[in-house]
Amino acid sequence: MYKKIIGLFCVALMVTVVGCGASHPPLTVVTGTVTYDGEPLAGATVAIMPDGGDGIARPADGKTDDQGNFSLVTTFPDGDIVDGAVEGPYTLRVVKLEEMEIAEGDGNPPADDADPASEMMSMMGDDLMTDTKSLINEKYNLSYSTDSSWNNKCVVGAIESPTTFTITLNSDGRGTIE
Repeated sequence: MYKKIIGLFCVALMVTVVGCGASHPPLTVVTGTVTYDGEPLAGATVAIMPDGGDGIARPADGKTDDQGNFSLVTTFPDGDIVDGAVEGPYTLRVVKLEEMEIAEGDGNPPADDADPASEMMSMMGDDLMTDTKSLINEKYNLSYSTDSSWNNKCVVGAIESPTTFTITLNSDGRGTIE
């Protein structure tokens, strides 16, 4: 009898442990389109950062395709990457940077006794972003709005209804999120 009780307890414990995996807040599907000066903006990153709130919201981001379309994903601390974003208010940023050239090499560390990490950092320069050029108005990559020509606040709606953004950007710094 004692062995049966221990056995049942062990089974119940295993079911509880297996059933208590990572749980994430409900996410809303978030998609949209970005245009820049009337043309689809390909290869840009669209990111949203929680704007205050209850601490449940998390940053989400996505990359635009050739037609300027994107879908946002949320990365959780446990490494899970899930389609969508948590409902709530956000600050939206759009960035498109010139691609950096990667130095060619054979992938092997230097033959001498030099520290490979130090050598790599010296080859890249003091500031990795110094030579990186924004291909769109840098105003759209700010986490705050500097004037009324670009209001970068947006709201992800409830889980029941997907949220779709139409982001219209212009080189003169005027833009809208609808």
